[in-house]
Amino acid sequence: MRKRLIAFLLVMMLGTVSLAGFAGADPVTKYVYTRNSKPLNVRVWPDITSSLLGVLPNGSQVTVNGYSNDYIWATIQYNGQTAYVMTQYLADVPGGYTPAPTPQANTTDTKYQNLVDSLESEFRTYRVVSPYMVLAKPTRATGWVNLRYAPTAELGHAENLYANTQLTVIAETQNWLQVRRNDSGTTGYVMRKYTISMGVGASN
Repeated sequence: MRKRLIAFLLVMMLGTVSLAGFAGADPVTKYVYTRNSKPLNVRVWPDITSSLLGVLPNGSQVTVNGYSNDYIWATIQYNGQTAYVMTQYLADVPGGYTPAPTPQANTTDTKYQNLVDSLESEFRTYRVVSPYMVLAKPTRATGWVNLRYAPTAELGHAENLYANTQLTVIAETQNWLQVRRNDSGTTGYVMRKYTISMGVGASN
């Protein structure tokens, strides 16, 4: 009986340690995007050596309930129990990227066509990356960096990012970073040249 009690306490302690780095969040819908179309592993604990509970097919819709502090792991419900998947394989929409708002303009207009060409050029270089941290680095008199809805300066911006705003990079294009604000969770695009890397793993 004593051995069973000790084993139970050890399991509870390990569970507490594994979950200590997780922060809850409002449930948000994501989609599995593995690029090679393979299914995404669903694990018992947030560790690549952890046992598998199952897999999620590429393109599956999933509800995320929280993230690890380093944003590497996301917690979900899988067959009625808490489980973990790697955040880098989750996208905002099916197909792996958040599409830009469609400009309302005449398709024969040169400015409109240049915008479309620019966006297509950027999205051709889109790739999901292992999350890493950067800081907003304004270089203009305004004192802030624009967080934009799409990787272009021609469309509107969502928020102003003041100096040293902490951001988690979740994907990259040739000239832009898709980021998530660490304080508010807002996602968008910021130009690479207006950020400073905070640590190892960045590919700027």
